[in-house]
Amino acid sequence: MEDLPLERLEISTRQARTRAVDEGLDDLVESIRVNNQLEPIVVAPIDGMTDRYEIIIGQRRFLAHQRLNRRTINAAILERAVDEISAKVLSLSENLIRRNMSQLDLIDVCTALYHKYGSMKAAADELGLPYHQVRSYVKYERLDPELKTLVDQGDIDVKTALRVEDAVKDVARERVDLKAIASQLAGLTRAEQIHRLRSMKQLKSNPRTGLHPIGVPARGAEGVRQVVVTLPAADHRQMRTWARNKGMTQDQAAAQIIGSFLSRQRDRSGVDFA
Repeated sequence: MEDLPLERLEISTRQARTRAVDEGLDDLVESIRVNNQLEPIVVAPIDGMTDRYEIIIGQRRFLAHQRLNRRTINAAILERAVDEISAKVLSLSENLIRRNMSQLDLIDVCTALYHKYGSMKAAADELGLPYHQVRSYVKYERLDPELKTLVDQGDIDVKTALRVEDAVKDVARERVDLKAIASQLAGLTRAEQIHRLRSMKQLKSNPRTGLHPIGVPARGAEGVRQVVVTLPAADHRQMRTWARNKGMTQDQAAAQIIGSFLSRQRDRSGVDFA
C-alpha cells in the first residue's frame, strides 16, 4: 500500500468498464471531497518502465482525484505486471461485487441525517451527495401511502412519486388511480413526465362515466369493458394526434371520446344506456 503520485499512473486499456466511465462522476468527486478516499485503487507495474503503474481497478477514483487536483492517491500495488486476461478478470470482479446502495437505504440515511441536523444541505454536505438528490429522499416521508408502496416495490423512483404527488394534490383522491398514473410515467424523461402530468391535469373527471383525470376508470367505478373498433385511416390519424396533444394513449383517448359522446346522448334523450 502506498500513496502514489497521479503523474506516475496510467489507466489500463484492459479495464472491464469501458463505457459511460464519466457517468455519475460528479457525485463521486463530491463524495471524495467530503469523505476522502475510502478504498485504495489497485495498480500493477508496467513492463519495461520504471516507477510507472497501470490502474487495474479504480479508474473512476483516479479521475475524481484528477478533478480535485489531488497530487497522490492511495493504491494497492501488485508485485508484478498482469496479463490482459487477468487484468480484465480483476476489473470485472471488482465492478460486479460493487453495488450501489438501494434507494430505500439512501432514503433512510438521508432522512436520519436531516432529522439530526434539521437541514437538507447539512445532510448533503455530510454525505457528499447532491443537494437535490438528498431533498428528494427526505421528502419521501410526505408521500401518499400508495405512492410510498410503489417506491418501495421499485415501480417508480422517489422523484417521479413526488411529481405525481404534486400533480394530484388538488384532485379528490377517490378520482385518482395513482398506480395507473405512475405506470404511464415509467421510463419517461423528467421533461416528458412533467409534460404528461400537465396534460393529465387539464382533463376533467366525468361523473357519469367514472373517468378520472387520466381517462381510465377511477377506484370504485363499475367494471371495465374492452371494445375493439375499426376506424377509417383519417379518423385514426385525427384521434392519434388528439391523444398525443393531450398526453394520453390511444386507448385512453378512445375511452374519453366514447364516454363524452354517450354522456351527451344521455343528456339529450334522457335514455340510460345501462
